[in-house]
Parts: sequence; structure tokens; C-alpha cells
Amino acid sequence: MGRLAIALVAALGLLAVASASTAGAATQIGETFTPSNTFQSGWTAIQSSSPMGQYAAPSPGVITSWSFEASASGVPQGLKLKIARAMGGNDFTIIGQSPEKNPVPSALNTYTDVRIPVAAGDLIGLYMGSVDANTIDFVASGAGYGEHEEEGDFQPGTTIALAGPFNIHLDVSAILEPDCDNDGFGDETQDSVVDCAAPETTITKGPKHKTKKKRATFEFTASEPGSTFECALDGQAAFKPCTSPFTLKVKKGKHTFEVRARDPVGNVDGSPAADDWKVKKRRKK
Repeated sequence: MGRLAIALVAALGLLAVASASTAGAATQIGETFTPSNTFQSGWTAIQSSSPMGQYAAPSPGVITSWSFEASASGVPQGLKLKIARAMGGNDFTIIGQSPEKNPVPSALNTYTDVRIPVAAGDLIGLYMGSVDANTIDFVASGAGYGEHEEEGDFQPGTTIALAGPFNIHLDVSAILEPDCDNDGFGDETQDSVVDCAAPETTITKGPKHKTKKKRATFEFTASEPGSTFECALDGQAAFKPCTSPFTLKVKKGKHTFEVRARDPVGNVDGSPAADDWKVKKRRKK
């Protein structure tokens, strides 16, 4: 099973659980504590379930740091943070990892050299290091915790069937920051320019409210330079790319033209600009 026998801790209340981050919108995933049990080196372990799902990303974002609390002895070498996505059953895809670390004994070790975009529900875990020893003690069993594991250092992009779940509680936490502009950088500590505001769209020219012309030309602008546009006619579900000026041909009757702007980082105007007009029937002479 890739680990030595796991002894129950005397009481979960004795665990020194790291408090959740309260800075801005960052969220702590997982928890750290002084470990007292052993795990065999050279294995990947993912915390696949936990009370209240605290080892899963609650929302999309970017992992910007992670922590591991080392005991006084048996400290792992070549330790890595692993991020996995559940694919159903016992299958998991590794979507990210940290560089190798050699934690300092008897200390909470925190590392900030990571930038791993994640989706809601992605799970954190550990690669147990490359030291050939079974004295590395950094897991504890706990009610409500499930862990999947397999021997090997699986790289991002690899999908693997892991053994489990086992009643193991991993000593690892990570900080998840929002990434509202979807550029792959955490908004709070990594992104020098955070552009989360959606552009505003304005129609500057359109047909008369009532007209006999079956061709209509619209001109429009956006509040942010470099924005592109998407247009729709008469409540179509899908907006399609368009440019200003935009000309379309319609039949007689009432019509609605909508246009929305998308800025260079992907923010979309949530309230498209709209213009209504009516094409009247031409009278025969």
C-alpha cells in the first residue's frame, strides 16, 4: 500500500491546524499540523476527500504558495506539492506540481515559487520525496479523510489510477488566489496589472426606429481600447464576431440588434447594447 502501518493519533484536537488566510480574497486549501506517523518515500499521495472538502479548490484561481509542517526527525527530502483532478473512480490527472523542496525540521515550511492555475474541485497532495527510507513521518489518520496513492513521481498531464481511498490525513496546505482576468497570475501577489472590469458597449449609429429599408447599418464603440465585438440579431442565443460598422439585411417586421464588447484580457460586457427598429412594408405605386 506504499506506506508503513498508520497509527491513530491520540486526539485530533492536538493537531496544530494552521488558520485560514483572511487576507483579501485568498483562500487556504488543506491544513498543516505537526505529523506523527510514517509514509514510504517515492510515492504520490492525493487528499481525495476531507471534511467540508477543505483539500479541494472551492473556485477557479491560481495556487501561489504552499506549506508543509516538518517534525523534528524523519524529514522528507525532495518533497513536492501535487495538484490533481478527479476523473472518476480511482483515476486522477496531475495538473501541476511545485519544484522539489527539502523542508527544515521542526518548522512550518512555506514556499512561494509556484504559480499553478486550478479549476474548482481540484485536489492537493504531495510527492513523498526520493529518499529511500521509511522513517519520514508526516501523515496522520483522521475521521472523514480519504487519500489515494501510488508509487512514482507522476508529471503534469499524466492520468493514473491510484490505490485507495485510505484513511490518511496529509500535512499540506496551499493558498488559492483569484484570477479574475484569467491570465494565470494570482491577483493579490503575482499580477502587476489586474483588469477585472468589463468594458461598456455603446451603439453610436443605427437605423431609424421605423424604416422601409431592409438593410441596417450599426456603428458601435467600447470603453476600453483594443476591445473586439460580438453581435446578435433578434435574440439569437449565440453572439458572433463582428466589427463596426456592421451591416445586415432583414425582412419586414420588428427587429432587435445586440452588440457586446470583449476586452483584450477576455472580460465581456454583461449588458449588451441593444437597438430596436421596425421595417415597414413598402407600398406599391
